[in-house]
Amino acid sequence: MESSLPLLLTALSAGSLFLAAFLLSTGLLTQNKLANRWLGAFFLLLSLVFAQFLLELADMPNSVLIRLTEWPRWLIFPFVHFAVYAFVRSDKMTKFWYLHLLPAILFILLFILNDAGFLPSFSTPAILKWLVKYFFFFQGLFYATLNLKILKSHKARVRQLLADHDSDLNWLRQIVLAPFYIALIWLLVRYWELGQITSQLIYLGFCLYFITAALQQRAVYPIGVDTPSNDEEIQKQNRNDKQRLTHEQVELLKDKVTISMEKDKLHLDPSLNLKMMADKVGINTHELSLVLNQGFGKNFYNYINGLRAEEALKLLKSSEYTRGDMREVAIRSGFNSRTTFYSAIKKIKGVSPLSILNENTDKV
Repeated sequence: MESSLPLLLTALSAGSLFLAAFLLSTGLLTQNKLANRWLGAFFLLLSLVFAQFLLELADMPNSVLIRLTEWPRWLIFPFVHFAVYAFVRSDKMTKFWYLHLLPAILFILLFILNDAGFLPSFSTPAILKWLVKYFFFFQGLFYATLNLKILKSHKARVRQLLADHDSDLNWLRQIVLAPFYIALIWLLVRYWELGQITSQLIYLGFCLYFITAALQQRAVYPIGVDTPSNDEEIQKQNRNDKQRLTHEQVELLKDKVTISMEKDKLHLDPSLNLKMMADKVGINTHELSLVLNQGFGKNFYNYINGLRAEEALKLLKSSEYTRGDMREVAIRSGFNSRTTFYSAIKKIKGVSPLSILNENTDKV
């Protein structure tokens, strides 16, 4: 029974990944369709890796079948990178995307030619052996870093449009870090004598963790149609706006924004975004973004959550409010994310909302 357990665990990993690949590729989820096709391809390639493990554990003599399941592993990390890019830029692929495939294609061709006996036999230099041995690990670290950079850039763009989005990106952060975790687990299992059962349990836990993150995904906030869709366009638009608006005009618009916010309390609406606020104030989104950046020295995210934090502080310090329900304070202040609420208060006061409430209660 114990000898068959690694086989069972490996089969569960391969099967769960294949099922996830099928569900994502066939349009089970209505949002992020292009990204999910790439993510489905990533899960499919990963399932082939476990299929190879299964063949090796079953002591299958057919080395050709093992090779066929081994070759695609070099494409795993580029495919998850394409998925991450498509999640945040659903209308386009990354520039020169084909360059990401060249190392994998080169490795696959070399393996095929070597197995077919077309390459001359020679003594492989030690440094080349080392590079081939650890290429998978360093490839994982490279794509994890690249994916984190893409996510950071996306969050910066979204903060120009929305005041509350961090909690909706938690699932995407797990996908972004997938290459890092895969590389780390590969290194851990390769050099620590964990035993087959322990190793396969770690693999299965990893597979289920990322499948859950993928299937629980939410729509990534898109960049609006009338809003610049990349960093270069945003910078270009800001330069054009600076040329169009004088300092006096910026100050006038700043006063207009301040009066509108004090009168209508727009920040108390949890669904408020840049376009909604611009319509209420009576200016276009580009002008509003410029006024917030140049006039207030903040982006939309920081400006709105700063106002909400001030509103929350009034509630927390009010003699009428001595209960400990932080959710009620957050909702009444315009927050719809507990994480954003806590971070906004801590950014202003340096302590948590509960600490402020307790301090006020002690005084009372």
